[in-house]
Amino acid sequence: MNLYLLRHGQTDWTKEGRLQGHTDIPLNDTGREQVRTAAEELRSRHISVERILSSPLQRAKESAEIMARRFFIPPEKIIVEPLLKERCFGEAEGIVIRKKKEYYLNRDFNCPGIESYDALILRARKAIRRVLKTCSDCENVLLVSHGAMLYAMITALSDEKIVYFGGQARLSAGSLHRIRIEEKMLKIEEFQPETEWHLLYEKS
Repeated sequence: MNLYLLRHGQTDWTKEGRLQGHTDIPLNDTGREQVRTAAEELRSRHISVERILSSPLQRAKESAEIMARRFFIPPEKIIVEPLLKERCFGEAEGIVIRKKKEYYLNRDFNCPGIESYDALILRARKAIRRVLKTCSDCENVLLVSHGAMLYAMITALSDEKIVYFGGQARLSAGSLHRIRIEEKMLKIEEFQPETEWHLLYEKS
C-alpha cells in the first residue's frame, strides 16, 4: 500500500504564519493552485488514487475535493475522517509564530486548551490504524490533513521525531509525502520536484 500524505493548500492564515488549529479557515487562491499542482504531479507519474480521506476542516476538505476531481472520484466518495483533524492549539490559535515548526510537536509548548503532544501522537496512531483497516483493499490512498497532524503521523510510524521535526521533512502547504508499506518494509518519502521522491526513512 502507498499512503500519500497531502498537506492542505495555503490559507490567508498560513500565509501570515498564524497557528490555525481547529479554527476553520478556507483556502485562498494560491492554496487551490498548490493542490492542483500536487494532483498533476501524481497524475504525471501515472499514479491512480483509489480512495481519499480528509480532515473535516474546510481547508482540507476543499483540497480533497480538488484532488478528487483530478482523479475522477465523486466528491461524495471522499471519506471525512475526524481523526485527521489538525492539532488544537487552544488559546494560541490565531497568533503569529515566526518559527512555527518549533511548536508543532513540542512537548513544552503549553497554553490553555492545547491538545497535548501525547494525545496528538495517540490520535495519529489511531488514524493510521483506521486507514489501514478501511483501505486494506487499496493500493494508493490519499490522506488530506494538516501540518501538525502529518508530522505526528510520520513520527508515530518512524519513532524518530528528530528526522522530521528537525527540519528534514518540508511540510509546506500543498506538499506531498508518501508512506510505502511493502511486506515487512516501511519507507517514508518526500516529493521534491528536483528529485521526484526522496527517501527520508526506511525500516524493516
